[in-house]
Amino acid sequence: MRSIDLDSLDIFRTVATEGGVIRAAQKLNRVQSNVTTRIKQLEQRLGRPLFRKQGRGLVLSPEGELLLSYAQRLFRHADEAETFHVRCWCPSRPPTRCSSTHCRSGYAK
Repeated sequence: MRSIDLDSLDIFRTVATEGGVIRAAQKLNRVQSNVTTRIKQLEQRLGRPLFRKQGRGLVLSPEGELLLSYAQRLFRHADEAETFHVRCWCPSRPPTRCSSTHCRSGYAK
């Protein structure tokens, strides 16, 4: 089985939480056709429908609900890992602040 790329999983998660492709595309700053194509590709890869149409929106299928729970956990763990990395392994330095398009010194005090 081929792996699922995180970008497709993020698109799926956004469509699921937004309840439709149009709102998800707007939130992700993508065109609607791109979001639709990525969802179809994901469904083909998994061999299961992830959504069903309901009115003007989409509702998760049972398989989609399961995948959404995995996706939410995966992204939550990724966020925690990034926070841990920044807090523990990045050198502590003051934030750089610039009020123009060019910075004159390395760090603002």
